[in-house]
Amino acid sequence: MKKTVILVMVLVVLLLVGWNRGVSKNELLEETLYERYHSYLNKNYSEFIMCPKIDKIERIEGDIRRHIAHISALNYDGHHGDVPYDRIYIILTDTPEKGVKINKVRVEKGISEKESLIQCRKKN
Repeated sequence: MKKTVILVMVLVVLLLVGWNRGVSKNELLEETLYERYHSYLNKNYSEFIMCPKIDKIERIEGDIRRHIAHISALNYDGHHGDVPYDRIYIILTDTPEKGVKINKVRVEKGISEKESLIQCRKKN
């Protein structure tokens, strides 16, 4: 019984401490920002959660509190391998006065395997 408890504790510690090994700080920041912005999208786009990327982000008139972001992600259905991925592109504005405003959403259907690997940072 004690061995089982110790084994479970070790596994929990490994998961909590070692889970993010190999993931860059930038990748974690992109995931965090994408999750924040994803919640503003219409429910029709809820499956676009795979391999999120901040393709471009810039300050509005040099203000550190106001940004325009270009973000993208793949749909979840594509990870099963039987259908190609679709990719969503989103352009949004994030300001203290108006919050997050989605300016443009475009879905690219059936991207190539090469493009999906690039999106997921598995191939340059």
